[in-house]
Amino acid sequence: MNPRSAFALICAGTLLLTGCASAPDAHFYTLLGNSGVPYGSDNATSSGASIAIGSVTLPETVDRAELVIRTGANRVMVMDSQRWAESLKSAIPRVIADDVSKLLGGAMVSVQSDNASRDAKYLVSIDITRFDSTLNEAATIEAFWSVRLAAGGPTKSGKSAFRIPVHGGGFDELVAAHALALAGLSGEIAVKITAMEMAAD
Repeated sequence: MNPRSAFALICAGTLLLTGCASAPDAHFYTLLGNSGVPYGSDNATSSGASIAIGSVTLPETVDRAELVIRTGANRVMVMDSQRWAESLKSAIPRVIADDVSKLLGGAMVSVQSDNASRDAKYLVSIDITRFDSTLNEAATIEAFWSVRLAAGGPTKSGKSAFRIPVHGGGFDELVAAHALALAGLSGEIAVKITAMEMAAD
Protein backbone atom coordinates (compact mmCIF):
# COMPACT_ATOMS: atom_id res chain seq x y z
CA MET A 1 0.00 0.00 0.00
CA ASN A 2 1.45 3.36 -0.98
CA PRO A 3 1.69 6.20 1.58
CA ARG A 4 -1.13 8.19 -0.05
CA SER A 5 -3.56 5.23 0.16
CA ALA A 6 -2.55 4.53 3.75
CA PHE A 7 -3.16 8.16 4.71
CA ALA A 8 -6.61 8.15 3.04
CA LEU A 9 -7.53 4.96 4.90
CA ILE A 10 -6.46 6.42 8.24
CA CYS A 11 -8.49 9.60 7.58
CA ALA A 12 -11.59 7.59 6.67
CA GLY A 13 -11.27 5.47 9.79
CA THR A 14 -10.85 8.55 11.96
CA LEU A 15 -13.96 10.17 10.48
CA LEU A 16 -15.97 6.99 11.03
CA LEU A 17 -14.91 6.70 14.65
CA THR A 18 -15.58 10.38 15.28
CA GLY A 19 -19.06 10.07 13.78
CA CYS A 20 -19.88 7.04 15.88
CA ALA A 21 -18.59 8.68 19.05
CA SER A 22 -20.59 11.86 18.52
CA ALA A 23 -23.92 10.21 17.63
CA PRO A 24 -26.43 11.11 20.38
CA ASP A 25 -28.22 8.39 22.31
CA ALA A 26 -31.80 7.78 21.21
CA HIS A 27 -34.59 8.35 23.74
CA PHE A 28 -37.90 6.50 23.38
CA TYR A 29 -41.33 7.67 24.53
CA THR A 30 -44.71 6.00 25.02
CA LEU A 31 -48.20 7.45 25.33
CA LEU A 32 -50.04 6.27 28.43
CA GLY A 33 -53.73 6.43 29.24
CA ASN A 34 -54.69 9.18 31.66
CA SER A 35 -56.11 7.76 34.89
CA GLY A 36 -57.79 11.02 35.92
CA VAL A 37 -61.07 12.40 34.59
CA PRO A 38 -60.25 14.19 31.33
CA TYR A 39 -61.76 17.36 29.92
CA GLY A 40 -65.24 17.02 28.46
CA SER A 41 -66.15 13.87 30.37
CA ASP A 42 -68.43 15.30 33.09
CA ASN A 43 -71.50 13.56 31.69
CA ALA A 44 -69.92 10.15 31.06
CA THR A 45 -71.36 7.32 33.12
CA SER A 46 -70.86 3.61 33.62
CA SER A 47 -71.89 1.44 30.70
CA GLY A 48 -72.01 -2.24 29.87
CA ALA A 49 -71.57 -1.57 26.16
CA SER A 50 -68.78 -3.09 24.09
CA ILE A 51 -66.82 -0.59 22.01
CA ALA A 52 -64.17 -0.95 19.33
CA ILE A 53 -61.76 1.87 18.57
CA GLY A 54 -60.96 1.68 14.88
CA SER A 55 -57.80 2.66 13.05
CA VAL A 56 -56.70 6.27 13.48
CA THR A 57 -55.60 8.52 10.63
CA LEU A 58 -52.82 11.06 11.17
CA PRO A 59 -51.14 13.88 9.23
CA GLU A 60 -48.23 12.43 7.26
CA THR A 61 -45.92 14.98 8.87
CA VAL A 62 -46.08 13.24 12.25
CA ASP A 63 -46.71 9.67 11.07
CA ARG A 64 -43.13 8.58 11.71
CA ALA A 65 -40.91 7.13 14.43
CA GLU A 66 -39.24 10.46 15.27
CA LEU A 67 -40.93 13.16 17.33
CA VAL A 68 -41.74 16.18 15.16
CA ILE A 69 -41.44 19.56 16.86
CA ARG A 70 -43.12 22.68 15.51
CA THR A 71 -40.70 25.60 15.46
CA GLY A 72 -42.79 28.07 13.45
CA ALA A 73 -46.02 28.55 11.53
CA ASN A 74 -44.59 26.75 8.51
CA ARG A 75 -41.57 24.99 9.98
CA VAL A 76 -41.00 21.76 11.89
CA MET A 77 -37.95 19.91 13.16
CA VAL A 78 -37.62 16.12 13.05
CA MET A 79 -35.85 14.95 16.22
CA ASP A 80 -33.69 12.00 15.19
CA SER A 81 -32.72 11.13 18.77
CA GLN A 82 -36.23 11.52 20.25
CA ARG A 83 -38.46 8.66 19.07
CA TRP A 84 -41.79 6.98 19.73
CA ALA A 85 -41.42 3.46 21.12
CA GLU A 86 -44.37 2.36 18.95
CA SER A 87 -46.12 3.90 15.98
CA LEU A 88 -48.66 6.60 16.80
CA LYS A 89 -51.23 4.71 14.71
CA SER A 90 -50.92 1.84 17.19
CA ALA A 91 -50.46 3.90 20.35
CA ILE A 92 -53.34 6.35 19.94
CA PRO A 93 -56.17 3.75 19.58
CA ARG A 94 -54.73 1.85 22.54
CA VAL A 95 -54.62 4.98 24.72
CA ILE A 96 -58.14 6.05 23.75
CA ALA A 97 -59.47 2.54 24.42
CA ASP A 98 -57.85 2.62 27.87
CA ASP A 99 -59.26 6.07 28.68
CA VAL A 100 -62.79 5.32 27.45
CA SER A 101 -62.77 2.07 29.42
CA LYS A 102 -61.94 3.99 32.62
CA LEU A 103 -64.65 6.56 31.95
CA LEU A 104 -67.34 3.99 31.15
CA GLY A 105 -66.77 1.69 34.07
CA GLY A 106 -68.66 -1.33 32.81
CA ALA A 107 -67.68 -1.04 29.16
CA MET A 108 -65.45 -3.47 27.31
CA VAL A 109 -63.30 -1.33 25.03
CA SER A 110 -60.88 -2.79 22.51
CA VAL A 111 -59.00 -1.75 19.41
CA GLN A 112 -60.26 -3.10 16.14
CA SER A 113 -57.25 -5.36 15.67
CA ASP A 114 -58.29 -7.36 18.77
CA ASN A 115 -60.59 -10.37 18.53
CA ALA A 116 -62.86 -8.76 21.13
CA SER A 117 -63.78 -6.02 18.65
CA ARG A 118 -65.79 -8.50 16.55
CA ASP A 119 -68.65 -8.41 19.04
CA ALA A 120 -68.55 -4.66 19.66
CA LYS A 121 -71.84 -2.75 19.84
CA TYR A 122 -70.25 0.59 18.93
CA LEU A 123 -67.54 1.35 16.37
CA VAL A 124 -65.45 4.49 16.78
CA SER A 125 -63.52 6.14 13.92
CA ILE A 126 -61.00 8.94 14.51
CA ASP A 127 -59.32 11.28 12.04
CA ILE A 128 -56.64 13.35 13.75
CA THR A 129 -56.05 16.44 11.63
CA ARG A 130 -53.53 18.14 13.90
CA PHE A 131 -50.94 16.65 16.25
CA ASP A 132 -48.61 19.53 17.06
CA SER A 133 -45.73 19.46 19.53
CA THR A 134 -44.11 22.73 20.62
CA LEU A 135 -41.38 22.44 23.25
CA ASN A 136 -41.97 24.51 26.39
CA GLU A 137 -45.27 25.71 24.96
CA ALA A 138 -48.06 23.22 24.24
CA ALA A 139 -49.29 19.94 22.80
CA THR A 140 -52.21 20.44 20.41
CA ILE A 141 -54.58 17.82 19.05
CA GLU A 142 -57.55 18.39 16.74
CA ALA A 143 -59.69 15.55 15.47
CA PHE A 144 -62.92 14.58 13.76
CA TRP A 145 -64.50 11.42 15.10
CA SER A 146 -67.66 9.36 14.76
CA VAL A 147 -69.53 6.68 16.70
CA ARG A 148 -71.89 4.26 15.02
CA LEU A 149 -73.78 1.12 15.94
CA ALA A 150 -72.19 -1.99 14.47
CA ALA A 151 -75.68 -3.27 13.68
CA GLY A 152 -76.43 -0.17 11.62
CA GLY A 153 -78.16 3.12 12.23
CA PRO A 154 -77.29 6.82 12.24
CA THR A 155 -73.68 7.88 12.85
CA LYS A 156 -73.00 10.39 15.61
CA SER A 157 -70.00 12.58 14.93
CA GLY A 158 -68.04 15.31 16.64
CA LYS A 159 -65.02 17.57 16.40
CA SER A 160 -62.57 17.97 19.27
CA ALA A 161 -59.69 20.38 19.85
CA PHE A 162 -57.36 20.41 22.83
CA ARG A 163 -54.31 22.55 23.54
CA ILE A 164 -52.48 21.47 26.69
CA PRO A 165 -49.89 24.02 27.88
CA VAL A 166 -46.39 22.85 28.73
CA HIS A 167 -44.39 25.12 31.01
CA GLY A 168 -40.70 24.31 31.02
CA GLY A 169 -39.48 20.74 31.19
CA GLY A 170 -38.74 18.94 27.96
CA PHE A 171 -39.87 16.01 25.86
CA ASP A 172 -41.27 14.03 28.82
CA GLU A 173 -43.66 16.85 29.69
CA LEU A 174 -44.62 17.32 26.05
CA VAL A 175 -45.50 13.64 25.64
CA ALA A 176 -47.50 13.73 28.89
CA ALA A 177 -49.41 16.74 27.55
CA HIS A 178 -50.31 14.78 24.41
CA ALA A 179 -51.63 11.96 26.61
CA LEU A 180 -53.80 14.49 28.46
CA ALA A 181 -55.11 15.89 25.17
CA LEU A 182 -56.03 12.35 24.07
CA ALA A 183 -57.78 11.91 27.41
CA GLY A 184 -59.89 14.93 26.56
CA LEU A 185 -60.76 13.43 23.19
CA SER A 186 -61.64 10.16 24.93
CA GLY A 187 -63.90 12.06 27.30
CA GLU A 188 -65.94 13.58 24.50
CA ILE A 189 -66.29 10.20 22.79
CA ALA A 190 -67.40 8.65 26.09
CA VAL A 191 -70.04 11.35 26.56
CA LYS A 192 -71.44 10.65 23.09
CA ILE A 193 -71.61 6.90 23.72
CA THR A 194 -73.36 7.54 27.04
CA ALA A 195 -75.97 9.68 25.26
CA MET A 196 -76.52 6.98 22.66
CA GLU A 197 -76.96 4.37 25.38
CA MET A 198 -79.47 6.55 27.21
CA ALA A 199 -81.42 7.23 24.01
CA ALA A 200 -81.65 3.48 23.34
CA ASP A 201 -83.20 2.72 26.75
